[in-house]
Amino acid sequence: MVDCLKRELLYSEKRPRDFIFAAVERLLDEHRGAPMILSRLTRNLTARARELGAAAGFAYANWDTTAKAVVRAMLGGGALLTPHGDVIPPGVEALGTEVASLCEGYRDLTESFLLEFLIGELGDVTVRDHTALAHALLRQFDPNISMEDQEDRVAILLARLSDRIELRGQVYTLRGADRL
Repeated sequence: MVDCLKRELLYSEKRPRDFIFAAVERLLDEHRGAPMILSRLTRNLTARARELGAAAGFAYANWDTTAKAVVRAMLGGGALLTPHGDVIPPGVEALGTEVASLCEGYRDLTESFLLEFLIGELGDVTVRDHTALAHALLRQFDPNISMEDQEDRVAILLARLSDRIELRGQVYTLRGADRL
């Protein structure tokens, strides 16, 4: 699962992803009324996330790669909005598009996109894979974070996707995908 996300430059560990989320919130709030194009926002949020991580005592080396992966996931999830309130779609023009705000629930949209992506790409994600999904998407390498809570988070994200995924037997599939 992690390799699948890495191949598409979508993988990010949960804790750095949360710092990226905090950085993008702060930057967009600071630049309200003066939107930045996505390429500049990505560079700026990388630097801001690095600062936030350092202030929290979080040593991490891959901020640039992580920021790009999180931004790609945010685009895939429809989490970034233009000054007119339109969702910025993924594509070649996205990096040159002004970002003004975030969709409500943007974290859930982003993480749900990652889950939906895995289901679509792998094609064999089953109800028995909740722990593996939690490890791939939410693992924080922190013994104080309950694995049960992470598995519950996977269940919540799956429920959010009920209009786009379905259960065929024990396998999650994208709705409308050809049946065998």
